[in-house]
Amino acid sequence: MKKIKLLIAALFAAVSFTPLSVTAQQDPIGSGLSISPTRTDLVVNEGTSADLDISVKNVTGGNIIAKAFINDFEPDGVSGEPRLITDSNVKSASSIKDFIVGLEDISLGVDETKEVKMQIDIPVGASPGAYYGVIRYQAVPVDDQGQVTEGGQVALTASVGTIVLVEVPGNIKQQIEIKSLSAYLDDKKGSLFTQKPTHVGIEIDNKGNGFARPFGKIYIKDMFGKEVLSYEMNNTNPRGVVLPESTRVFKDPVEGISKPGRYTIYADVSYGNGGEVYSVSSTFWYVPSWLIITGLVVLLVIVGLAVFLYRKYVTKSLKRRR
Repeated sequence: MKKIKLLIAALFAAVSFTPLSVTAQQDPIGSGLSISPTRTDLVVNEGTSADLDISVKNVTGGNIIAKAFINDFEPDGVSGEPRLITDSNVKSASSIKDFIVGLEDISLGVDETKEVKMQIDIPVGASPGAYYGVIRYQAVPVDDQGQVTEGGQVALTASVGTIVLVEVPGNIKQQIEIKSLSAYLDDKKGSLFTQKPTHVGIEIDNKGNGFARPFGKIYIKDMFGKEVLSYEMNNTNPRGVVLPESTRVFKDPVEGISKPGRYTIYADVSYGNGGEVYSVSSTFWYVPSWLIITGLVVLLVIVGLAVFLYRKYVTKSLKRRR
């Protein structure tokens, strides 16, 4: 019996765990500016130009100069958020820096808004495909004479920007690949959960040289074939994009996972004009901790009872022989 007690203690220790934690993010430093739109999508033929209009507002309590910058960026490979390339010596092959005309610093009074008008000029002979960058403004306080005040420069994180996506038509290859379809508990994906999954994520790889804007339907069925959730992925205006030669995970919160058991995720995904549809599926199990512990306790009780009955039977057999 002592061995059985030790076995029970070990099994309880094995199923004990610390729940996955979510790291809280601090609010970013205030920028002193607001900008709209936050993203502009344009299709511009080679040898032509297009207007690019941005609205910038001073939301500080004093006069400022909004210093203008243009940065290349690269995707983070997960959320699609841009990671700025701040090294001026590094230039992306997909940069829009050479195409932007009219980018200048602007002076803004208190609560003043200005419409900034620029152009995107695509030269003759530009290669077809996707070009992108971030036009960024940084608030620098000035005095009544328009001179920069001491310590007026603010940190890079205290800037606002608009993402500019430009596609030059031509021989554009459109191709995507679905890398994975998974359930997540916060930021951790898996196939066995002791807590209810919080998200479903689909990882898409853009293998073309243009912007991929995937869309489609994702739905979940339980082990009895009953649909417990259905939603349209990337159902925003404008749609989220996957940059060329990069991946992005489209994650959405899920509900309806209430009962223990096996669940199957299905996804029907398309892109472009919707002519090609990719269908994939994956499964995961939701087995709550209490169910695991209950099952182990029941199993141990059965094993313990079997051992007890076996020993009792052996003891009786020995007595009979005597």
